[in-house]
Amino acid sequence: MSESLDLLDDIGLVLSVFVLFFISFFHLRALNDERTWDRKMGASLVIWLLLYFILRRMQELVPETGIQDPDVAAWIVEITAYSSSLNFYYIHLFLMLLVPIPFLRKGWQIGVIGVLVLFFAFIDRTAVAADADPYYNSLLLPAFLMLAGLICFSVGLRFLMFPPPLEDDSVEALAMRRSGFFALGTIAVVMDNMVFRSVGFLTGSGNAWWTFPTVNYSGASAGYNYAMITLAEMTFILGSFSIIMIGFGVGAIYHIIKAYRKEHPTGLATVFSGYILFIWLLILFRHFAYVSEYATWTMWETPLDENAAIISALSDGFTFHLIYPTIALLHAVKFGLITIQTERDKKILRIVALGVMVAITAVFTTLLEIIIPVPDILLAVVCGLVLATGWERYLIDALEPDEEMKTISWAWPGDERKMMIGVNLMIGIPFLIKLLAGVIW
Repeated sequence: MSESLDLLDDIGLVLSVFVLFFISFFHLRALNDERTWDRKMGASLVIWLLLYFILRRMQELVPETGIQDPDVAAWIVEITAYSSSLNFYYIHLFLMLLVPIPFLRKGWQIGVIGVLVLFFAFIDRTAVAADADPYYNSLLLPAFLMLAGLICFSVGLRFLMFPPPLEDDSVEALAMRRSGFFALGTIAVVMDNMVFRSVGFLTGSGNAWWTFPTVNYSGASAGYNYAMITLAEMTFILGSFSIIMIGFGVGAIYHIIKAYRKEHPTGLATVFSGYILFIWLLILFRHFAYVSEYATWTMWETPLDENAAIISALSDGFTFHLIYPTIALLHAVKFGLITIQTERDKKILRIVALGVMVAITAVFTTLLEIIIPVPDILLAVVCGLVLATGWERYLIDALEPDEEMKTISWAWPGDERKMMIGVNLMIGIPFLIKLLAGVIW
């Protein structure tokens, strides 16, 4: 079974690299084209997100790509840890609040976000340092990210439940559809495995309150006040995840019923609804496995038995290795972040679509092999059937941008070029530091 899980990691890594090359090629070749700033910025953020996932996965699969030398100075390790946090939170915050939901409308607001993330990172890391006194679990950065998540959630839920009529082509309706689609896709990307604790939070079971990184390890030495700070932050984070998942669950059912009655259009929102209901099945199954002791994990979410390994592969593995890179591709093409125009471009897109379909097939057959032992030849047979029947055409059709994705934008009140350079530097410098630290040491 371990070999199958390793194969799942390899498939996810290859798919992410494949999608990264595709998006980077079309984005970098057209830096001086007529795309609006938000499309260029969106493409950059998707590329940074893929780079983050790839580097993180590389450092898990090949530990030598991270800092391994025990004699490395403590300040180097600390700077690398800060860089990793800044890189992660900048990408996710700007992806949710900058493009295309116009929440950050001024340059100083981006600066405030940057300073707050650095300040919260300092507090969080100081609180858990080896010599910290008091030593407590500060969760300011995750709580800050959840605030942004609630904004993105409200936009997505409103669109899911109350979309404008298809015949409405007003600017407001087009903008709502574009922001709503993007919000749904972004939420699907930034949903952490903490969503699988939603039921545990509502029932008060240990799989929510005693699992990393939400575990309340603030000891008696930290004092009552610090323990309460940790508890309040944990409650907000877990509660936000639960509210988001419950809201989207209800919204998904509502949308599917409306779509069945021909009162809502069938499209990306329908696909997202099906995905959310599938995730809810995994949430309930994982919760049942924990409370019934069918499967056991450590508080760091490490599987302790074969059942837990299978469930982790079905939940975390499925979303990380398949959903994230696929939605990154969806964001780039569907929302016009990159431009597919010529026949040559369309041929390249078809090759990428074929690769994604093969990866989807490989992930599902690998998960099936974990549950039910099947011969390896099954993968080749299924992949052959997928390619022969032209399923990639459905994926290409789904990626075709709608009119609002091509025409709707909003103006940046300041210097767009300076804003784009500033945001890319805020994300790129921490990423480069983390990468070089792993290469050098």
